[in-house]
Amino acid sequence: MKSLTFRATWQAGGLLVAVAALAASCTYHNGYKNEPAPSCQLPATISYTADVYPILTKNCRTACHNSVTLQGNFDMADFSQVKYWASPANGKNGVSWLVGNIRHDAGFNAMPQVGDKLSDCDIALIKAWADAGAPNN
Repeated sequence: MKSLTFRATWQAGGLLVAVAALAASCTYHNGYKNEPAPSCQLPATISYTADVYPILTKNCRTACHNSVTLQGNFDMADFSQVKYWASPANGKNGVSWLVGNIRHDAGFNAMPQVGDKLSDCDIALIKAWADAGAPNN
């Protein structure tokens, strides 16, 4: 009888580990903590002028990436520079510097350095715009 109880205990423990591993694989991971996926609705067409530039101005350009402070030699008022940094071809491992930095990905510079991390919805919007080729629309 004792060996039956021991075997049942091991089987229950194995089942518990399997369930925990399955549950852990069904979460959204943003690089630092597990959170639910963003519940924002992205527009069908993302406009640089109406959607992306206001986020960059509020969180990046005003404090650092402007013609006065010129942090990182990058002025966000110059669209050609924004497009360059938004391109995965100019990034690291297929991720653009702009997206990797604002997502706080490993190996990138966490941005913005002044203020809070952008919301998941703002990050998703900028990434979708960059993935669409960073159009100047």
